[in-house]
Amino acid sequence: MSEPAVRPWKGLDTARMPTFIGYEQAERMVAALLEPAMRWRADAVAGIARGGLVPATMAACTLALPLAMLAADRSTEEVAWLGPSPSGRRILLVDDCCATGRTMHTTRAALRRQGRDVLTLTVVHDPETTTYVPDLSHPMRELFRFPWERGEATPAARALRATGASADRATEAPFIGLDLDGLFLTATSAPLPPFAPDRAVLITTRPESERVRIAAGVARWLPGALPLEFPPVVLSTDPHSLARYKAEAATRWGCTMFVETDPEQAIRIAALAPHLLVSWWSHAEGRAWPIGAAESPRCLKGRGSRIEGA
Repeated sequence: MSEPAVRPWKGLDTARMPTFIGYEQAERMVAALLEPAMRWRADAVAGIARGGLVPATMAACTLALPLAMLAADRSTEEVAWLGPSPSGRRILLVDDCCATGRTMHTTRAALRRQGRDVLTLTVVHDPETTTYVPDLSHPMRELFRFPWERGEATPAARALRATGASADRATEAPFIGLDLDGLFLTATSAPLPPFAPDRAVLITTRPESERVRIAAGVARWLPGALPLEFPPVVLSTDPHSLARYKAEAATRWGCTMFVETDPEQAIRIAALAPHLLVSWWSHAEGRAWPIGAAESPRCLKGRGSRIEGA
């Protein structure tokens, strides 16, 4: 019997805003899966590096079990222990997700060949794309993203995944969205946040008619070219609408971080796009302030959004 066809990774659709699963929520989701694992009486927890190490640590700490690490090479399907292999026969095998299921299926098969009994756990799996459904997992059909997976969204990472290849750390270096056009247009010098122009994009809410002026301002500050993103239509001056445009544009580009010079806008972007690491850049102090924010139900009311809970 032939294997079912693997559907394309949903992250290739650049219009999708991912559902962000933060550390605290991931821990609650892991905890909700552990009762069957407690009854099964695992001897050890094994996490698949890299993404599986976070939920594996959560599970091992909750169950008071030894934690081991595994490396699974998707291209060769080779599986090896990172460090000493655990004693005992029953292994709770943990990864962060099953998008295609290849890694979990391959690793489970390798452990079973070693004579281990294996119970598999992931925080989530996508029923529409995976060919392997873990024993313990939450189904999730939406595009999801964990804090440790931000790099999968960069333009280079998406281009690689579009070929059918697996993720590669070399493509996951930060890609930064910038709203610094006000600084670039000033005549006086001011410190800029550190970024590589070839791994950044300037996202402005100014109209397309100002492209030449802004490009000239950027050229006075930077030796290399910097991509410029303008809104397709004239935007409302409503702060929420401006922040939503920047959050969606940064997601479409594949940004992992966003640097904003207006503190209110930074707060709004952080609330709208928790999958981005947002900072407010104070040019007066020459430093960035990391921003964390969450919308309240009152803020969300009437805006077509919803709060996701575990």
